[in-house]
Amino acid sequence: MPEPETNERPAGTPAPVSGRVVVGVDGSPHSLRALDRAADEAHRRGAELRVLCGGTPPRRTAVPETDADRERMRQAGKEVADAAAERARARVPGLSVTASGVREPAAEALVRASREADLTVVGSRGHGGFRGLLLGSVSLRLAAHAAGPLMVVRGDVPEPAGESVGGTVVGLKWAGATEPVEYAFASARRSGSTLWVVHSWSRPTLPGVSLKLSPKEPSEETRTAERFLAQTVEPFRERYPEVQVCTEQHQGPPAEHLIKLSDGADLVVLGVRREHRRLGLQVGPVVNAVLQHAKCSVALVPVTS
Repeated sequence: MPEPETNERPAGTPAPVSGRVVVGVDGSPHSLRALDRAADEAHRRGAELRVLCGGTPPRRTAVPETDADRERMRQAGKEVADAAAERARARVPGLSVTASGVREPAAEALVRASREADLTVVGSRGHGGFRGLLLGSVSLRLAAHAAGPLMVVRGDVPEPAGESVGGTVVGLKWAGATEPVEYAFASARRSGSTLWVVHSWSRPTLPGVSLKLSPKEPSEETRTAERFLAQTVEPFRERYPEVQVCTEQHQGPPAEHLIKLSDGADLVVLGVRREHRRLGLQVGPVVNAVLQHAKCSVALVPVTS
């Protein structure tokens, strides 16, 4: 008789891979922290990890760049990427990892790679192809141009292996813009963290007019914000019953409050609308401020509505 079919994999057979996480490295400590986080993210998603090292944008000189120069740059990047891939495999045994060095500048290579990725990850700053990331030379370019979710890994403490030790925070701004909320719920479920959904709002300011109310007297704006939170979160509570959720409405500047909440959190999630301005595609001031000053990693999720 034929053997009955079974869904069990033979011992030692790798788990099936679904999706891809891309991480940019340059050998700096910050990029290696991003690599560790990206490896954990790929493991939680059952995804492949692609490690990419891009070149440094050429400076203008009287001596033109040659094909041999570009090939040396690619080979050097490949060596950095290969070493990073070995680190990722050691951190997460059995993880599917590919590595590549490319000739083009790091930001351009990561933007292109993001088109086929479920998540793109970079460090908060680095050297070589990621020089000046803290000031936004690469992270802000990716924030404006990445095709999907982008995670900027911040902080000076190495990424702990295993489950998240901090909470997940998502900033809720626009009605109907639920992509960041969906991402945050899924992320909290994968990491086992508590989720905080936060909505900040402000009253219009009028010259010479003070509109302070007693803390015991909820305003109409407060009640509206609470209804907005409840209506937005309720469908996701039903779809992710295992996620512990807290909601908070806050009167005041959103960036300040999110940066405060980031202290002790594992991840802050924000929606991003790419805006065409005089200097090209840019992100808004709240995203910019949180990227620069958050105490934990920040995920930017494109909003289409």
